[in-house]
Amino acid sequence: MTPAQLKFLKIVTKEKYFAENSKILLALSGGKDSMTLFNWLYELRAKLHIELGIAHINHGLRPESDFEEQALRKMASDLGIPIFVDRFTGEFTEQKAREFRYHFFEKIMIAENYDVLLTAHHQGDVVETVLMRQITGRPLRSLQGIADCQPFAKGQLIRPLLKFTKEELDAAVFYEDSTNQGVDYFRNRIRNQLIPELTKENPQFSQAISDLSSEIKMALTVINQKISELEIVDEKISYHKFISQTKELQHFILQAFFAQYPEIKVSKKKFEEILHIIRRPQQYSAQLNKDFQFVKTKDYFYIEKRQLITASLEILSENPNDASFMEVYLPLEGQLEIRKRQPGDQILINGHHKKLRKFFIDNHVPLQARENPLIFVEKKLYAIVGVACSDLSKELKNDKIRRILWVKPSIGEEINDARKKS
Repeated sequence: MTPAQLKFLKIVTKEKYFAENSKILLALSGGKDSMTLFNWLYELRAKLHIELGIAHINHGLRPESDFEEQALRKMASDLGIPIFVDRFTGEFTEQKAREFRYHFFEKIMIAENYDVLLTAHHQGDVVETVLMRQITGRPLRSLQGIADCQPFAKGQLIRPLLKFTKEELDAAVFYEDSTNQGVDYFRNRIRNQLIPELTKENPQFSQAISDLSSEIKMALTVINQKISELEIVDEKISYHKFISQTKELQHFILQAFFAQYPEIKVSKKKFEEILHIIRRPQQYSAQLNKDFQFVKTKDYFYIEKRQLITASLEILSENPNDASFMEVYLPLEGQLEIRKRQPGDQILINGHHKKLRKFFIDNHVPLQARENPLIFVEKKLYAIVGVACSDLSKELKNDKIRRILWVKPSIGEEINDARKKS
């Protein structure tokens, strides 16, 4: 057993990456990294008590791609190892190819009941990833590099070579991808141009970046421990606990909070806006994307899936003697309009016109109630159903010539700019 292979066995055993009798699916490109990992796993399969399978993607970018696929198929057949192959189609980009690969791996893991997906990412990949993220302005949390273990499909995605340098990978037979030597792609420029120049300045540059990534990971562990001390109920963070932290820690807590939702991309400007709003006592909601919104109440803040709230209205012309109905006084004549809130809407309260947004904030109106229907006559707001009547309505209370409606909001068919004439 070579020193590198012994190191691999110690890491796998110490980290308890595989349970006995695990089914392991290896993402095998045919390059030196993945062929080394395959060789080590194949030779240690009995000692590790694992069942090994291979997944390969033919990207079709090079004339030799088909030859390499056939060579890997033959190797797997000769060794009695199951192999699963798919071919990338469509316009090639790094992102599309990555998504295609992992979708294929997930499909195979589920269909064939594999427990673990292994990839051959090593220390060099960590350095490249950290530099790419730093150059593109990613937050500190993303500079902790590549996780060695994470949930994937119905099992785990494990990267057991992250503590190995490229030089430690010792496969004698492998297939060199000539496209890796070019500079057409961002990662290739990092690998083939930037890192060699920086290594001239510091021969231990790659190790230094790897160490920095590890230190960032440790620092974030401390931050995560502080986060665990917060009051979190149903994925909602306590506003009062949050606001008691230092501003610096608040920043990282919110960062970690958003990191739980990888499908949500928040710009730096939006992040700072939300952080500023959280620090204020007012309730708040903001659309993050087409599927999610950020919500802050008096006691908590959280992210929820956006739902179409269809506000409808129960309207009675006779007193129902039901306290849940609001009594609204209206002019006898004029066009009645019932609609949802729009930007710029105002209400006349205590002799002053107020924009609804400010009225809601000043009076701590719950977020859901802010979506209640509005009642207008001749474009003038008389009532926010279930919330308040304007001065215009109150002034008609003692008039003999008037209309009275008893109204309350309910959930039903959406009312959007419904109009009635009286």
